[in-house]
Amino acid sequence: MRKTSLERFRALITDEKERVDKSLVKHTKIIHHEGEDFGGDLAKAHSNHMADQGSDEFQYETTIHFATTEGRYLYQLDQAMQRIEDGTYGKCSGCEKQISLERLRAKLDARLCIECKEREERDRY
Repeated sequence: MRKTSLERFRALITDEKERVDKSLVKHTKIIHHEGEDFGGDLAKAHSNHMADQGSDEFQYETTIHFATTEGRYLYQLDQAMQRIEDGTYGKCSGCEKQISLERLRAKLDARLCIECKEREERDRY
C-alpha cells in the first residue's frame, strides 16, 4: 500500500477511535451512574413504577451492551493502527493478498479480504 494511502487510513482510524472513545466515556458514565446530564432517570436506574423500572433496566442493559461492543471495536481499531505501524495493514491475514481499498474504507479494522472473510463465516456455520 502506498504511503499516502496509509497516512489517510491512519487519520481515519484516529478520528474513528476518538469518536468511539467519546461514546464509550458517555456510556461508562451512565453505567457507573455518574452525572444527571447523562440520562437523568436512566443514570439512576431506579423508579417507583414497575413498568418504568423495567424500561430503565432495559435501557441500562442496552447501554452496557453498546459499551461492550464499542470497547471491542476500539480494540480492533487499536489492532489496525498497530498493523499500520508494523507494515501489515491492508494485507489479508488469511491469504496475505492485498485487501481492497473499498473494503478498508468500509471497515477500517478489516484484517481479512472478502474471500477469506466469506470462507471464515461459511466455516463457522
